[in-house]
Amino acid sequence: MAHDIKACIVSHSGYPIIVVASYFLAPFPNILCRNKDSFSSERGTFEDIGLFLTGLFITSGFAIPMILAHSDIISGKALAFSMAGGVTVYATIITFLWFFNRNNDDDNDW
Repeated sequence: MAHDIKACIVSHSGYPIIVVASYFLAPFPNILCRNKDSFSSERGTFEDIGLFLTGLFITSGFAIPMILAHSDIISGKALAFSMAGGVTVYATIITFLWFFNRNNDDDNDW
């Protein structure tokens, strides 16, 4: 998120901070639409909608700065800072989920 603040400083406007909303909204459809049934291994339509909306928010987090740069509202440097902010945030989320959701095969040998 610090990169997005730098993007605002470089572009002399507050438009790059708009993508922070997509950072916060991205995990909510996936959390709300998760399959609660532990007996079924199939994904339902509701879960697919949640995954679609999560992907939409993630894509918009990268697309909004590109549109702003294409419209000459922000500069190329602000676009680079905003993209770096998006990569940093989403890489952190993915690493966190991978670390805490991995299976510990060493513990299951008992």
